[in-house]
Amino acid sequence: MTAINNIVEDKGDFIELFRKNVIRVIKAHPITEATTEYDNQIDKLQKKMLSIVEENAKQGAVAEAFDEEYKSISNQINKLEREKARLAQTQKNEKDHEQRLAEMDKTLRIINPKLKDFDQELVRRLIQT
Repeated sequence: MTAINNIVEDKGDFIELFRKNVIRVIKAHPITEATTEYDNQIDKLQKKMLSIVEENAKQGAVAEAFDEEYKSISNQINKLEREKARLAQTQKNEKDHEQRLAEMDKTLRIINPKLKDFDQELVRRLIQT
């Protein structure tokens, strides 16, 4: 067991390198930055909608073109709000991902590769190798 643990101790560097590589690979997953682009687009569309409502009110009649444009803008706003909600969910998932990564890093830091009990099968494999 002492001989096996001496071999495993030399692999302590392997565990540290493994930990760093796992973290590097996982962090390579891009994290979406918080954005207000959706908010800006929604705000512009809401202002545009307000202006066409005001213009239509000045004319005093409901035009068919107004209805179509109003509906089109409303659909665009709804689509942007769904995209914004999907982005918020993605960001939440990425925060959860970061938390799991931190937990994995903590676990890998405390791993002790030494064997405590004799394992005949392991010894046979080591001898064969």
